[in-house]
Amino acid sequence: MKLKYQILVACCILLVSSCYKDRGNYTYNIPEEISISGIEASYNKVSLVDKINVDPLVSSTDPEAKLSYWWGIYETNVQGSAPKVDTIGHTKALDYLVTQPAKGWVLVFGAKNEHTGFSKIVTASINVITQFTRGWYIMKSSGSQTDVDLFLTPSGITPASAIENVFSLVNKKKLDGEASLFGFYTNYKSNVTGAYANTRAMFILSDKDASVVNINTFKEIHGINDLFYETPTVKKPGSISEASQANYFVNNGHLHSVYSMSANVGLFGGEQLRDDNNSPYSLSRYFLAYVFDNPFFFDETSASFVSATGTGSVLSAVTDAPGTEMPANRNNKELLFMGLKSSNPYTGIALFRDKKDPSLKILSTITPSNYALKLVNDTLAPTDKLNQAERFGLIVADENILYFSAGQEVWSRNLSNGAEQLQFTAPAGEKITCIRHRKYAGSATAEQAFYYNYMLIGTASGGSYKVRAFRKTSGNLAAVPDFTMEGKGNVGDVIYIAPPIDNYTYPNSY
Repeated sequence: MKLKYQILVACCILLVSSCYKDRGNYTYNIPEEISISGIEASYNKVSLVDKINVDPLVSSTDPEAKLSYWWGIYETNVQGSAPKVDTIGHTKALDYLVTQPAKGWVLVFGAKNEHTGFSKIVTASINVITQFTRGWYIMKSSGSQTDVDLFLTPSGITPASAIENVFSLVNKKKLDGEASLFGFYTNYKSNVTGAYANTRAMFILSDKDASVVNINTFKEIHGINDLFYETPTVKKPGSISEASQANYFVNNGHLHSVYSMSANVGLFGGEQLRDDNNSPYSLSRYFLAYVFDNPFFFDETSASFVSATGTGSVLSAVTDAPGTEMPANRNNKELLFMGLKSSNPYTGIALFRDKKDPSLKILSTITPSNYALKLVNDTLAPTDKLNQAERFGLIVADENILYFSAGQEVWSRNLSNGAEQLQFTAPAGEKITCIRHRKYAGSATAEQAFYYNYMLIGTASGGSYKVRAFRKTSGNLAAVPDFTMEGKGNVGDVIYIAPPIDNYTYPNSY
């Protein structure tokens, strides 16, 4: 009986199906497709050197498509927050100079059909690397502002290309004032890696401003407003130096320090007092410093030498060493120049002008002994060219020679016998703005192509500069420079940076 009912139901279903007419519409819209090609999966780019040049092929299956485009870039490995996409373009073709710091980034390209609202997005990884760690850095000023140019040396010491205004390109600002002095240290403390540790840091000083940057990215770690525990009311940098395992910063004639052999946050302490009576003082911008010995400064207020420690709050008194020909205290002299001649033995050279008789100039060899100084004097003759000196360039650790400029000429003075010799005459219209001795040599075979020993002479003319790199033989400059670096502005200082260079490579000196 049950089987009969099942057969009856099946017959009814077949009957109904045979009577049904299919009047349905089976014409479906095919989903739109946007195709994008021509974008690679990954790119390796050098920050501030390379561009991303991409012109992808984009098509849509919509015959009435009206496409719009956008490009973006965002940082990878962001923890604690969602990554922020920075828009870098609104055209199909991208021509973008990479300015991001060295790390991983993601490039994003989006195409949207304005007709249908349909979009497609593709991404590519960007590995940003940096060349800030190798090249010639030239500090220059123009229009009462200071910036830095970088001359890249990928395969040898001779520059192959240049990046103009690298400081402002990275930090979106310039420094106020005239270019003054570089300082490079590998034991300066910062938290650029997330924890306070030694950092390869470059100090950039003008006469009104200062900055310390991470050499790996050239991004500012501290500006002058946050380089000290207390923001200085007067911004007048004089010098940055390293001695007795500490960094010393002279601002507005007063000394600040940070001890590098202990944990710190990279901030300079308060002004050190002149003495227990808090006597007024004003330090010259010139200094005598060596990493493993005491620093020496010259107090222009009392015409006296002083020293310091990285952990002290009061300047250290300086006494006379046996055999000195000039007192270290209240010698009634004006300091015109002082620099490091040798670190072994620790020796400096200074040029003084007598306050009572300004026509009297004295060239002194300084030998420190703990907190005592021995000064051996060489009184200049009225006919000595050094009387007319404007800029100075002391050779460190090589020949016993002081270079100096007088007008458009660069002269050398033999510190052993006083002999002076013309070394270089700047072309007509060029003004000499900088003389600097730099030397880089070591034992790394891979670095030999970058070793050098140059006198660098900076000149300015018509808003542009030239820095000529001269070899020297027995203290005499070659007839022509090995190469010349050119840019805009007036040169204040020159330094070469490479991965093995540390704070012992270039003894601190003007």
